[in-house]
Amino acid sequence: MNIKNVMVGIVLCIVAGCTINVNNGGGLTDGGNSGSSTGSSGGSSSSSGVSDASSGSSSSGSDASSSSSSGSSGSSGSSSGSSSGSSSGSSSGSSSGSGSSSGSSSSSSSGGTNNLAIHVVGNHLVDALNNTITLRGANVSSTEFVCAQNWTTDPYGGSPLGAQSTFEVMRSWNINVIRLPLNEDCWLDINGVKIGGASYQSAIKAEVSAAHAAGLFVIIDLHWSAPGTQTALSQNPAPDADHSLAFWTSVATTFASDQAVIFDLFNEPYDYWGTKTDHWDAWLNGDTQTQYTTGGTPYTITANWQTAGMQQLLTIVRATGATQPILINGLDWSNDDSGWLTHAPIDPLNQVIAGAHIYPGESCDTASCWNTVFPMISAQYPILIGETGDSSAGPETFLPVFLPYADIQGWNYMAWTWDPWQNTSYVLITDWNGTPTAGEGVSWKTHLLTFPFQN
Repeated sequence: MNIKNVMVGIVLCIVAGCTINVNNGGGLTDGGNSGSSTGSSGGSSSSSGVSDASSGSSSSGSDASSSSSSGSSGSSGSSSGSSSGSSSGSSSGSSSGSGSSSGSSSSSSSGGTNNLAIHVVGNHLVDALNNTITLRGANVSSTEFVCAQNWTTDPYGGSPLGAQSTFEVMRSWNINVIRLPLNEDCWLDINGVKIGGASYQSAIKAEVSAAHAAGLFVIIDLHWSAPGTQTALSQNPAPDADHSLAFWTSVATTFASDQAVIFDLFNEPYDYWGTKTDHWDAWLNGDTQTQYTTGGTPYTITANWQTAGMQQLLTIVRATGATQPILINGLDWSNDDSGWLTHAPIDPLNQVIAGAHIYPGESCDTASCWNTVFPMISAQYPILIGETGDSSAGPETFLPVFLPYADIQGWNYMAWTWDPWQNTSYVLITDWNGTPTAGEGVSWKTHLLTFPFQN
């Protein structure tokens, strides 16, 4: 989404006085990867826009991903490179609405609320009273990139994410869950991030508490990561063994007593540079990758690094004593779940949710594909679509097909994104007061208000 990145990135750099780095294609590089990635082979990086979030190939995606790319995969099960984009690398945060709030929540406790809880029973989710519940919500971006881009000392980048009122507005749409993207370097306070450790963790806990106080569940997502000493400024192919295990040990320990959260192990796995021929085995058990993304110039660096598999991450979470549901996304920027069921990680608590991201223009964006991939998975596991969206201004062409299908199938789903950005696609609101965008926003709000609020 080059134009989206350019617009948001320019606003941020003007307001925050950030440094504008010139990428290969002459664009701004604020926080993510842009890059052109063709198929599973390897990563050229011709990028022309503001690279602020996950991309890597023809991005149909959410928040940032730029990249011009053809993105078709050459081998079965490999990520074919359509980045659904998820983290935005910039935010117009303080542009309108109630302004910045980095700690105005009623509580900064990570212990959740007494009457808000969620867990898996069979192939569906249930609430604290064991009533079946469907999650319908939105992503709230900025905490994955602001902390590492070093242009502000506010963990929220000017957005009012510590204020309960922000989430009360979301509840007025009948949103009952938010997805909160995190940066592993900021959580662990490593690799030169400006906002890290206690200050970052306190902001995250305040945001979780504010959402809970409004009656919302929270999905905590490992969004940006990077191996070794590389600062996490983009969407890498997989969790890294260097830091991601430590990240989840700490996060799961912090929120172990909060039964109103779900752990999303890794945002958007893809496999362009792995050494295993079986991409799904690499996804499950880890692999050696030969390149990683930087979020800047050069777009990729050639170096061997070890990934952590989904089974390893799940096992690490359970070792902390945390019992929460665990959301696990498939390959191809989370758009390919074709090998998910045959490689499903084993959870002794049976609290696994199958995840996917589905945007228009991706390889699995039609009912015919969904009918092929998901029925066997949904017979055994809940399905949660962690990111989807459509044109911000309209007219909507994808959501009128996706939403009725998801409801019939009993899927849980979340839009990208509840941030007042000036992007042509995948934005729900024009201000923090919850004014919906004319396309996706109106469509999402209207649809959710046809259901009763559930928590």
